[in-house]
Amino acid sequence: MSSDQNDIRNLQEKIQAAKKSSSPDAPNTPKPIGKIMKVVVEIVAAMAVGLGIGILADNYFETRPLFIIIFFLLGSAAGILNVFRVAKSLQNN
Repeated sequence: MSSDQNDIRNLQEKIQAAKKSSSPDAPNTPKPIGKIMKVVVEIVAAMAVGLGIGILADNYFETRPLFIIIFFLLGSAAGILNVFRVAKSLQNN
């Protein structure tokens, strides 16, 4: 019975040693491509939402190009502000 317990302890020690050697303690920082993709998604999503709201408003009020232009510009401005916020938070990290 004690040999079984020794075998279990040895196995647990080997598992712990393997875990320590296989996974170095690297900081959990985002990769550059992830940062770029986040910025691109932020600006494209804001522009798409603005455009969608503009299309819906134009269809409702029957003023074809007016609200599309207004909400697209507002969405673009919101996207640029989001990009600045993301860049600032990434710079602080």
